[in-house]
Amino acid sequence: MPFDYERFRERLFPALLAGDRRQARLVAANAREQGAKAEDLVTQGYFPLLKELAALYRSDRVSMLAHHYATRIMHNLLESSQLEFSVQEANQRQILIFSGSASLEELQGLIAADILEAAGWDVRFGGGGIAADEVLQECGRQRPDVLLIFGANQQDAPNVRSIIDTVNTVGAHPSMKIVVGGGVFSRTLELTGVSLGEQIGAHAEINNPEDLVEGLEAFYGEDIAVKVA
Repeated sequence: MPFDYERFRERLFPALLAGDRRQARLVAANAREQGAKAEDLVTQGYFPLLKELAALYRSDRVSMLAHHYATRIMHNLLESSQLEFSVQEANQRQILIFSGSASLEELQGLIAADILEAAGWDVRFGGGGIAADEVLQECGRQRPDVLLIFGANQQDAPNVRSIIDTVNTVGAHPSMKIVVGGGVFSRTLELTGVSLGEQIGAHAEINNPEDLVEGLEAFYGEDIAVKVA
C-alpha cells in the first residue's frame, strides 16, 4: 500500500505548532519504518507543510511562537532526512542557490540544495538576505552553470529582477541559466496562472522540488529554453 503522505502531514502538523520535538521525530521515524523514502518525505511531506505554514503565518492564523517552534523543528527534520538521501555521482555542474530571507522560505531553499546535491550537483547555498550586488559578485567568482533563487518572498522580488536585469544587460555570464521557483513564484502561479519568473526574465520557473533535477537537466538536452511550472 502506498504511503499516506496526507495522513503523515496531519499527524506532524500539530507537533510542529506545539514545539513538540519528540513527537515530531517520532512521526518522522514511523514514516520511515512504514517505507517512506527520505526524499519523498521531504518533497511530499515537509515541503507542502512549509507552504501551508507560510500561508497561515502571512494571514496571522498562527502565532510567532508557533511559527518559531515549527521552523526550528522542521530544520532538524530536514537535516536528518538529508543524511538518508540516495547520493548520485557528481555531474560536473555547479549551482548557486539563494532563497527568501524569511525562515520558512529559507527552508524551501535548503530543500532545493539538499535535493540537487544528492543528484550530483556541486551546490553552494547562501540562504536569504543577500544583496543583489553580492550575489552577482559571487556569480562572477564561482562561474556557476545555474543560479537558482528558490523560496523568495514578495519583498525579495525586486532584488531578483535586479539580478536578472543586470546579468542580461552586462552579459557577463552568458552561459549561466537563471532559475526561480517556490515562495512568491509558486503563489503567483497558483493564484493568477501567471508565471512571475517568465515575466522577470528567468530562463525557467520550477516550483516543486521534486521537479528540480529533471527541470535543470533539460538545459543540457536538445531544448534549452524550457519553462517548468
